[in-house]
Amino acid sequence: MDGTLSTADGPERSLLAPRNVVIVGASERSAWSAGSFANFERLGFEGKVHLVNRNGGVVHGQAAHQSCADIGEPVDLALLLVGAEAVPDALRDIAAAGIRSAVVLAAGLGESGETGQARQEEIVQLARELGVTCVGPNCLGFLNLVDKVPAWSGRMAELTVGGMAVVSQSGATAHTIAAFASQQDIGVSHVVSTGNESMVDTTAMAAILVEDERVRSIAMFMESIRDAAAFRALAHRAAELEKPIVVLKIGSSALAAEIAQSHTGAMVGDDNLADAAFRQLGVIRVSSLEQLVITAGLLSRTGRLNAGGLGVVSMSGGACDLVADRAEACGVSLPVLAEATTDRLAGFLAAFGTSRNPPDVTGAASARPELFRDAVTALADDPAIGVVAAIHVHPTEERGAVMKERLRIHAPAFTHPDVPVILLDQTIATMDPATVRHLDELGIPLAMTGLDHVVDAVGHAMRWSAWLGEARLPPDRVVTALDLAGADRIWNEAESLALLAEHGVPVVPHAHVSTADEAADAASRLGFPVAVKVVSRDIVHKSDVGGVVLGRESAADVRRAFTDVQAAVDCVQGATSEGALISPMRAGGVELIVGVVRDDLWGLALAVGFGGVLVHVIEDSVVRVLPVTQADVHDMLAELRGSVLLDGVRGSKPVDRDALVEAILQLAQLAERLGDSLESIEVNPLRASGSTIEALDASIIWSS
Repeated sequence: MDGTLSTADGPERSLLAPRNVVIVGASERSAWSAGSFANFERLGFEGKVHLVNRNGGVVHGQAAHQSCADIGEPVDLALLLVGAEAVPDALRDIAAAGIRSAVVLAAGLGESGETGQARQEEIVQLARELGVTCVGPNCLGFLNLVDKVPAWSGRMAELTVGGMAVVSQSGATAHTIAAFASQQDIGVSHVVSTGNESMVDTTAMAAILVEDERVRSIAMFMESIRDAAAFRALAHRAAELEKPIVVLKIGSSALAAEIAQSHTGAMVGDDNLADAAFRQLGVIRVSSLEQLVITAGLLSRTGRLNAGGLGVVSMSGGACDLVADRAEACGVSLPVLAEATTDRLAGFLAAFGTSRNPPDVTGAASARPELFRDAVTALADDPAIGVVAAIHVHPTEERGAVMKERLRIHAPAFTHPDVPVILLDQTIATMDPATVRHLDELGIPLAMTGLDHVVDAVGHAMRWSAWLGEARLPPDRVVTALDLAGADRIWNEAESLALLAEHGVPVVPHAHVSTADEAADAASRLGFPVAVKVVSRDIVHKSDVGGVVLGRESAADVRRAFTDVQAAVDCVQGATSEGALISPMRAGGVELIVGVVRDDLWGLALAVGFGGVLVHVIEDSVVRVLPVTQADVHDMLAELRGSVLLDGVRGSKPVDRDALVEAILQLAQLAERLGDSLESIEVNPLRASGSTIEALDASIIWSS
């Protein structure tokens, strides 16, 4: 899979916006052929549609050529409707005719087991040799509504043209997304299905679309991310252009190999890493098709929001309560209104309504519609409000002239110059053509349905807009690799702590000893009481086998402890001893686990959680993809459920968060310098007490 398309005059220009197309495998007996051909007429394609059938004749009322070479004029795109076995010959034919882009419908290839995968790889290799870029196979193609190009082999829904582009691995799901958008009167620019993604994936397609000035948001349905670097580049470009990418990603991206010796592997695993990467890249992740469409659809019309929370106006106290509950659940602020705003509201609501946010204007607004209008305007003018949701039923033919007249009075409030105002119907409903027509006539530009989904979408939009303002992408920097060639598969604790200390990570004072007498001498130098731990690269969880003795307060005790921990080696089959580690005992403070592990897709990932014995008891950890900034690490600490422990509880000393962040950042930057052979590096525990930060134990695992 190439994953990228060439730029400038490369194939992407003609791929999604061809001037002329050819349907290869056109046949009167094929419903796919008939549907594909009809789609061009339905959408109003302005170029030529050529047909190729190896027997020639008349197909769909039009003369068919026996080969693409017979067409005799330039063609930009081929829609291949032939079976899998005929694809190679079809590719040779279109290449001979100078056609460089193709949509491949054929199934029974990469999705159907080893044999199909091998056939698909042969097709891809042939396409590369011929200089042809293929979308698919096993895909429905694409719809380019803004240029009226339906290179689409399936049924085509009635769609509204607008600024939201849809990119989906699944063709059927792409159709479902677009159809739901149409039901919600959300305009679509493109609908793209990538299928098996043999040469072009969702990321590559989105990278083309993000450059189109008519595309204002991208909704992506993804089963997998094949190229993290390309996805990062897409996200960075989208951020530069202030175009939101909204993703519904199914499945999980488990680590390629679970690292049994490392807690970090378990902390990072499954879908946590994809979540973290999306957040760092400013990509909005949602969990349902409805959220995907409504979030991307909202942002395609509002763009980046100004700072501020959600203001809500309703004639129903129950709706106000519903919004308040939902807003709290999804982290949407309902700000306290400015005194000037509450005074303004009180001036016309005092007799029956409330002037807080959300104000309940009560049913009195049915008889006096100007109350609703004025309340909406007052909230939109408040400096703390970034979006207003005006909860009101939408106009329909059944609701009649009275409803339309009421909304005509409300309408001026929906065109605020700085704050989007949404006419929000509480339940999900289809916005039928009559409703859309009435809204257009009334001059209400933004109407949506489904209270829960819209509040969720507003939350996503606010967080994305705030992320843009923070410019949180790490700056480019040069990472100087360390030369540690010949490193063993697993480093013991002494080797690991030495490397950390050499590169700025604070570690506890310690001594690596080989005999009981050396242990006693080291303890005297370091100061009693001390901990005595066996050193063995074959034993990672030392305390489980009696390899750790704590609180030794005399030289004699240390000698006995040295002998005891050496005996622990006998408990682990095949283990060998490399001496012992002596370090002073530490009391109090907070113990954390900090680790970096390599993921086959995203690369190095940083995990932070509560460590020591707590790592076995509670699941409280956060993850980021490297590189990270100081602000990222501060956020990680704040996101821990037990973050309050760092502030000092029951008389304990608060942790210096800046010092803790610096230590974690040093570990992360060291991991980046250790190169591709690093599998994981872990400190457990990292003790934090006031401004004293110390790694008490560490391990490093290298790829074999």
